[in-house]
Amino acid sequence: MNYFEVVVIGLVLCADSFSAAVAMGARPHKFSDSIKFAFSSGGAEALVAFLGAIAGAKVIAQFDYIDHWISFGLLTAVAIHMAYEGYEELSGKHEDEEEKPKEFHSIFKVILVSFATSLDAFAVGVTIGASGKVLTPYIISIGGWAFCSTIVGMSIAKRASDKLGPIFSIIAAIILQSLAVKFLLEGL
Repeated sequence: MNYFEVVVIGLVLCADSFSAAVAMGARPHKFSDSIKFAFSSGGAEALVAFLGAIAGAKVIAQFDYIDHWISFGLLTAVAIHMAYEGYEELSGKHEDEEEKPKEFHSIFKVILVSFATSLDAFAVGVTIGASGKVLTPYIISIGGWAFCSTIVGMSIAKRASDKLGPIFSIIAAIILQSLAVKFLLEGL
């Protein structure tokens, strides 16, 4: 078994989890929110890679033409919502309302982003499964690195969001939209 390959595949796939964590971490959050998002992100990456491995090349060939459109649509919807929230904060639309502290994203949005950024892991899982390699170390590496990169991304975002506030929400939306476009272009 090539452990270097196992680690590198996990690291490569965690880049999207890290970017999503930086984007989603723009909202005020507690460490427990970071842990929940990290479990969601790491779990989604590992689960999708596992499903890819058991699905095989035949199944992915049937859906390959639309997987990039699914990722694009999901991430675009989240990015638009985040940009809108940032714009509202910058324009002072909420000044008349009673100021209540913002909460972290809903569990639905966290899970949605986790799965939208993990579709690359499906293709990698198919490749690993088709190659006949032992799946467990790859799944652990993919999920573990996604978990760790999400914690790091959320931590970076928390420190930056204290200073940048709503501007960071707009920057985060641009990051998510960039991921969406990347997925779309890679699939075309």
